[in-house]
Amino acid sequence: MAVIKSCGLLVVALVAIISCGGGDSESNLSNDSSSQQDLKDSYSFTLPVEIKSDQSINLTLASTKSNGAPNLTVQSWSSSLTITPNIQKTGEGVFSFVAPQVRKRTPLTITAKLLTESGVEFSIDAKTLIVPSKPNLVVVFTDDQGYADVGAHNIVNDIETPNIDKLAARGALFTNGYITAPQCTPSRAAMITGVYQQRFGVDDNRYTPIPNNVVTMGQRFSELGYTTGLVGKWHLEIDQNSKPWFRENYPNTPIEQFNPGKLPSSVKEQFYPSSMGYQYNYFGYANRYWANFDLKGNETKLGWVNNTDYRLDVVSDAATQFIEMNYDEPFYLHVAHYAPHVPLAATDDYLSLFPENDSVRRRYALAMMYAVDTGVGQIVSQLEKHGILENTIITFISDNGAPVGLDFTDAPVSENEAWNGSLNTPLLGEKGMLTDGGIKVPFIIQWPNEIQGNTVIEEPVISLDVLYSAIKAAGAAESTLSELDGVDIFPTQGSDISGLANRPLFWRFWNQSAVRLGNYKYLKMGSEHEFLFDLTKEESNQNNLISMMPVKAEELKKLYEQWNKEMLRQPEQSKLNSSEREWLEYYLEP
Repeated sequence: MAVIKSCGLLVVALVAIISCGGGDSESNLSNDSSSQQDLKDSYSFTLPVEIKSDQSINLTLASTKSNGAPNLTVQSWSSSLTITPNIQKTGEGVFSFVAPQVRKRTPLTITAKLLTESGVEFSIDAKTLIVPSKPNLVVVFTDDQGYADVGAHNIVNDIETPNIDKLAARGALFTNGYITAPQCTPSRAAMITGVYQQRFGVDDNRYTPIPNNVVTMGQRFSELGYTTGLVGKWHLEIDQNSKPWFRENYPNTPIEQFNPGKLPSSVKEQFYPSSMGYQYNYFGYANRYWANFDLKGNETKLGWVNNTDYRLDVVSDAATQFIEMNYDEPFYLHVAHYAPHVPLAATDDYLSLFPENDSVRRRYALAMMYAVDTGVGQIVSQLEKHGILENTIITFISDNGAPVGLDFTDAPVSENEAWNGSLNTPLLGEKGMLTDGGIKVPFIIQWPNEIQGNTVIEEPVISLDVLYSAIKAAGAAESTLSELDGVDIFPTQGSDISGLANRPLFWRFWNQSAVRLGNYKYLKMGSEHEFLFDLTKEESNQNNLISMMPVKAEELKKLYEQWNKEMLRQPEQSKLNSSEREWLEYYLEP
């Protein structure tokens, strides 16, 4: 019996010991939980409120304790992103990582699981916002659209461009925006290279094709990791105007035998956008397109495809499909609607929006410009659909002023007349001239969160500036920027564009030359006709200041001569051709 009692006492004693041990364990757990909360409240990682993709970021451990941080070990990192950044320790309490690339403004939470020397585990968070470092660029480049023909200018009351006007309302309207030439081939050559086209010899439409050793913006953006595309008009390939090129490359063949259609495909294709840095192509004018994707978003074998749909809708559809296929990577897209250039053409749906009036050609032009505007709306909607509108620079520019044929002849649209139905009001002159009617064009830039809405810039700018500004924002090196002829014109926070008034702009076309500096413009036509205009007033013979301000005229003339010496060709420019003589007599002779 005694043995049994002893065993019973032993069991009781063990139970007591176990019970006491259990009591201590619960107390320790409570203390650990209290320690975890105390540590969470006492320590934190600090991050900038906003960071940019690809930026190197420091993550610093901060403490509210007077004795500093204990010896902490990072057990693991996690984040709110699918892939957690590679975070490395770079010093005592300091860690660093490279901000991941994102396509839109993206919240980022980084969580560190930490362990103290005493074995207490706790976690702390750091929050920030990642801003994309590589903005998309969409260039909308119309054809022969005059200065008056965007609603945002509030010049005429019959134009309907609500989506283009929204770009201005949400961005910047440049009231003194210029193109580099009053004709499409040279102005387009500059718009896809970022340099004055005279530097490589594409002075006018005669000098197609563009030299295939010229560096394009497609190539420059590709080097920065962008996906590039061009849809619509190119007009830099071998065409009927390419006789100087043919004489140089086929010196033993009579010029009468020149026929672009009979040249080998291997020769012609080297001057297509697909061979000059543009990875996605739907290039063409109407009915036939050089393409490597279709309008359902499928990649296809590069080649010619037939598409008889309305030419402006085709280009808009190709642009939206390009975005659908490439929205998850930074991209540069050149969208070139063949409008309102002749031949004038519009669907019944577009024409029905503009009732018949006294001018048939004006009605068709209005319908065509509305079709382009509809395309702009589709592009914006596609960007919004994928949440990348805020990270996309959209620019809208015309390639030159409208041709009006002096007297706005309203011939049937089937006839090959000069006037395309567009208007340059209130500017003097038309396409082909270096008065403002030929080179001052609609010029709008939108970049949400970077350019404040309803900004109006009166300083003179040129199409080259858009390309410089955009590729600078994309992270181009200074060595690249130094090869371009533009300057940064984006009126973003902290930028200073006041110097634009002191930057000269230059033009040379046929037998005309011009330079603008501030509000003054020097114009020379042939060897005998010189003009100096104060552009705060209208250009006209009555306002020619050449005899009143010879010093200012000489200053601008010397600036032009210095610039001209850098260009590839040095034309004589002594005699005006028949068109130039006609323009001079009509617009500028007393």
